[in-house]
Amino acid sequence: MKKMVPVLVIGAALAGFVAGQAMRPKPEGVLSGHFDELSMMPSALAQDKGEVMPFGYNSPREPALAPDAPPITYWNIDDIRKAHTELAEKAAKALTQAGSGSSQSFGGGPVHVQSRNFSIFMLYRAHREQPVPSLTKVSSVWDDAEMHAGAYDFYVITGGTGEMIVGGKIANRQNLRDKDGVIPGEYRGQPIEGGQTFKVKAGDWLLIPPDTPHQPKPDAGGFSYMIMKLNVGVYPWSLVR
Repeated sequence: MKKMVPVLVIGAALAGFVAGQAMRPKPEGVLSGHFDELSMMPSALAQDKGEVMPFGYNSPREPALAPDAPPITYWNIDDIRKAHTELAEKAAKALTQAGSGSSQSFGGGPVHVQSRNFSIFMLYRAHREQPVPSLTKVSSVWDDAEMHAGAYDFYVITGGTGEMIVGGKIANRQNLRDKDGVIPGEYRGQPIEGGQTFKVKAGDWLLIPPDTPHQPKPDAGGFSYMIMKLNVGVYPWSLVR
């Protein structure tokens, strides 16, 4: 009889556990996400099947997060240095020609990426000895300062030296225009008043937040950089210049 006591105790405990589980209320799926026509999207707890992804990623109720994502891309530093030299030669030739325009900016090289919310490309800024009318009709040896209401600019200097004037205010500020008229959120003008000066050289990085004036001032020989533009959604990417 004594040997049966532990068995009876264990059996009673198991019976009590099963009964307790049966009496507990069933857990309800937690509703999360956003209101959509007065309904709520159920979270992962309410999904019956399929892989659970964070933040509603790939949900049929949401647009694709990266419909035009670029492929995996690799750039060799030797190709970047070669591009710097080629762009410097291109700029030196262009600036000796009549009617070469008001911009010291020359694009090229192996870096070309653009999607709906960011782009990566390479630019070279030439040094000019004599002033010319800028895009905003200011006579200057420098290109106009820029300001983008809806995009970060991230610079990686790839060759040469110069200065970047960042912050402050743009004197004679105007909206950038193209053949279709005013481009909202894009501004040009010079000089910058009250900005901070950064001496830049190959290997330096610079992050410029939205709505921040910035103006390149290349040394003799110019400088080149990889620039990544990151749209923060203030306006459509097609408007960012």
